[in-house]
Amino acid sequence: MNKGDRISQGNVQAGAPKLRKDAERNRRRIIEATREVIAELGVHAPVDEIAKRAGVGVGTLYRRFPDRTELIETVFLERAQRYLDTAREALRHEDAWEGFRTYLERLCAMQAEDRVVTDVLTLNLPDSPRLVELRYRIHSTQNRLIRAAKQQGALRADFTPEDVVLLLVAHAAIVQSLGDEAPESSPRFLALALDALRPDGAAPLPSAPRPDRLVKAMQRPPVVVRRRPGGTP
Repeated sequence: MNKGDRISQGNVQAGAPKLRKDAERNRRRIIEATREVIAELGVHAPVDEIAKRAGVGVGTLYRRFPDRTELIETVFLERAQRYLDTAREALRHEDAWEGFRTYLERLCAMQAEDRVVTDVLTLNLPDSPRLVELRYRIHSTQNRLIRAAKQQGALRADFTPEDVVLLLVAHAAIVQSLGDEAPESSPRFLALALDALRPDGAAPLPSAPRPDRLVKAMQRPPVVVRRRPGGTP
């Protein structure tokens, strides 16, 4: 081995940690880009768009995440765990209504910073048993919150778990439409919604949406409106 070979080998070895840091940085960029794209286009968003947002090639994306399900799972597992922790913490309240109220408040706060929160309840990833298990725990804990608030007489009797999804869908529209331009809108919407959930003077509600149809609707790819130059659809 000549001197030039030894220098080249030394440079490769010295550079190895940097390559590992680059790989981890690319991984984080891909995950963050996936969150952004899913928030805008849904879980059916094209991989090409995710790679473009992350500033990497499609080949680099697949080297980090060989399976699309693995990428989506990575994004949602963390969010699902935060969701579950929020529900469990709300259950610790002695006052069931306060627990339920703070639960919805925190979900809306999470949604304001990360719009994929609603999808945690409805995302269909049959190849991800960990996400399926977490979602089961979320629903179970959330249902305990709802039952406790009803038993206390603080929550209207015809409220259903599907109504939580409807509230989050409505709140998501406010966050997307107004965002930071009207920061008062989100807490005002929730205050109005919570007041409507009280049993006093409540008028009967129309039928609740069927869970299977609601989930199917939430999983439908969004309609993306392409705008022409000048801002017209």
